[in-house]
Amino acid sequence: MSSSKRPLSSTTSLCPDCLRRVPGEYVTDEESVYLYRECPDHGETTRRVWDSLDHWEWAEGFQPDADFDPTGEFTVDNDHACLAVVEVTSDCNLSCSYCFASSGPGGTHRPFEEVVGLFETVIDSGGPRPIQLSGGEPTVRDDLPELVEAAREMGFEHVQVNTNGIKLVEQEGYAARLAEAGVTAIYLQFDGLQSATYEAIRGVDLSMTKREVIETCREVGLPVVLVPTVVPGTNDHEMGDIVRYALENLDVVKSVNFQPVAHFGRYEQSDGRFSLDTAAKRLAEGFERIEPRDLMPVPCCSAYCQSATGLMPTESGPVPVTQFLSDDLFTEISGTVDEADWMELIANTSAGKTAACTTADCCGGGGIELPAAADELLDRVLPVSFTGFMDADAADAGRLDNCCISVPTDDGDLVPFCGYNMTTDDGEYALRNRNDWGGRPAVDEPAPTTD
Repeated sequence: MSSSKRPLSSTTSLCPDCLRRVPGEYVTDEESVYLYRECPDHGETTRRVWDSLDHWEWAEGFQPDADFDPTGEFTVDNDHACLAVVEVTSDCNLSCSYCFASSGPGGTHRPFEEVVGLFETVIDSGGPRPIQLSGGEPTVRDDLPELVEAAREMGFEHVQVNTNGIKLVEQEGYAARLAEAGVTAIYLQFDGLQSATYEAIRGVDLSMTKREVIETCREVGLPVVLVPTVVPGTNDHEMGDIVRYALENLDVVKSVNFQPVAHFGRYEQSDGRFSLDTAAKRLAEGFERIEPRDLMPVPCCSAYCQSATGLMPTESGPVPVTQFLSDDLFTEISGTVDEADWMELIANTSAGKTAACTTADCCGGGGIELPAAADELLDRVLPVSFTGFMDADAADAGRLDNCCISVPTDDGDLVPFCGYNMTTDDGEYALRNRNDWGGRPAVDEPAPTTD
């Protein structure tokens, strides 16, 4: 380790070349935070993981207590998994420049019975919880509505579909069929409003298609979560416009979840990680009344994994509701929220609103009921969150062990999402291909047009 950097704390990390567990140390040059590690086979590695030391130390105050076994298997605690991501296909109708699953045309569908088996794994690990059907592109499966119906019959009350939205526009009646089957939210890939953004990230101009998806979902009553992959220098300048677009469409758009690009799966080379502190700063730059620290760490996972706020539209621009809470009060209130409810709160589902009202009653003391206008207030608030997926650059075994987003596997385990998708510097997956249920897609095929 360079003598010019001051140690901050020790952890168990992973070698970015082989993903072997090795001792790690967070260090600082008094400006940013870096993760240093040394592998017996691949030597020393030091990579920047947080741009602002000041912000890192502030977030540390929200870090939850967690028991961590540095030698144990990476599995998600049964009572801790807020969301289970179920991969139903490796096929896709796009070949995006950035894809954690390295999907593309030519992939295969997981057999229906095996998907149901993954649903059972989720149930066996602690009962039904919010699930997200993902891939690849789930809508390329003809039987996706039937999978949704199967999940609802098994007791899953919240079923998201993670999609680029193309089929919802191109196939008449398809969105209505998903709504009828019981889909509770469309988790829509939505990288911006400009053609150049989609051409750079998705390989094809989908700017008008995304607007059409919103209108289609509005017509059939399907709630939408906008999910932008944020790439520095490509679409980070659109973050404010995405939020404004969401506020203009609050009747159907229920929240925005920004996902700064991470270095796993298929990705274009970049000059470094886009940490959550810098992402929050970029968003705040587009608004007069938003500050980076209005994005508060979500306490169900590491304080460095997710952050969120709620935006209230006013005539002078959106106002973060977190500005009315001190750090101590936020910690007190968030401590009353059951961990399983956090993904619902961020997605602003009906279950999330119920959880918010319940929490507010607890904080009011004595079971005091909220005013009649409280439900209307919740309908006017737009949750905005950041999810900082952890790649090999920032690999921290303790954070993985505290992950609240899980993936059910054919082994009957729930494993951390980032661990499942993490790749070495050479692009090799650690867990994703452990159970080969189908051929990997060809990733060098050109993206199809949507004409």
